[in-house]
Amino acid sequence: MNKRKRQIIHAARQLFLDKGFNDTSIIDIISSANVSKGTFYNHFSSKVQCLIAILEEAREEIITARIEVALNTRPNDKNVLQKQLALVAHVHRRQNLIQIFEAIFKNNEPELKQVIEKQLIREVEWLASRFIDVYGEQIREYSYECAVQALAMIQHSFRIIAMVTKQLATPEDVVNNVLNHIEGMLAHLQKTNSILITSDIFHALHEKAEETKVTSSMLVHQLEGFTEKLTPDDLENGVEYANYLLKELQANSVNLYVMEAILPVFNNAFKDTPHEAEANEISIGIWRYLQIKKEEKNSPM
Repeated sequence: MNKRKRQIIHAARQLFLDKGFNDTSIIDIISSANVSKGTFYNHFSSKVQCLIAILEEAREEIITARIEVALNTRPNDKNVLQKQLALVAHVHRRQNLIQIFEAIFKNNEPELKQVIEKQLIREVEWLASRFIDVYGEQIREYSYECAVQALAMIQHSFRIIAMVTKQLATPEDVVNNVLNHIEGMLAHLQKTNSILITSDIFHALHEKAEETKVTSSMLVHQLEGFTEKLTPDDLENGVEYANYLLKELQANSVNLYVMEAILPVFNNAFKDTPHEAEANEISIGIWRYLQIKKEEKNSPM
């Protein structure tokens, strides 16, 4: 994402918070971002697209933070999963997105609804996979059922507590309580085999959320362009990590777990530099690519 686009997104977010989504005009955004009308329309066709970009930026921050939390830990560590789930609330609060979500619920724009659906499905898929990591392969057929229930419990717990107490619940406390409930649910499901979210349903969900598939050639092209912009003034470690990722993506066999471990340090190497935004985009792309490769590896033949 280039500097101008990020500038517009940040200006739009603040205006949506200050004035509300409905009362903010495109002219307001252009003026606040200090860009020309042409520059705005080069990146966005409407203020709804600005709102979508805000949601996607938050999603990317969550993904990056989750990768960093999992660095040098065991996949079956429940405490890591708890932290990863709690991150969502922390990011939303830090970016003041709760007010913006209120506007989303009142908006009937089909494009916005489609993006929200895809983000929800991606979150369900991620959590189902993490439940298998933590609780074992034997719960695979129940993983989507539990992921859907867990996300609903977390969301409504925050909402009810805020409505009644006028205070924000501690994310870690809510998530820990929900995970305890999920463990009880798993025990019940394994005894009764009573599943609402069947394999047919979650395969249909996966197809509904299908995006442009991230390929190694796409990432190689992006990394090659990125490394060409680096200069001798950039940190040597950052250059080494970028070249390592490029070499791995060009190899016949990708070491998934080593690459996943490298991503956070690659990302951190470019923090507070002119390359930070692009390094983050590359990290997200590689992370998505690794998830695809893991799914292919774990899929039954």
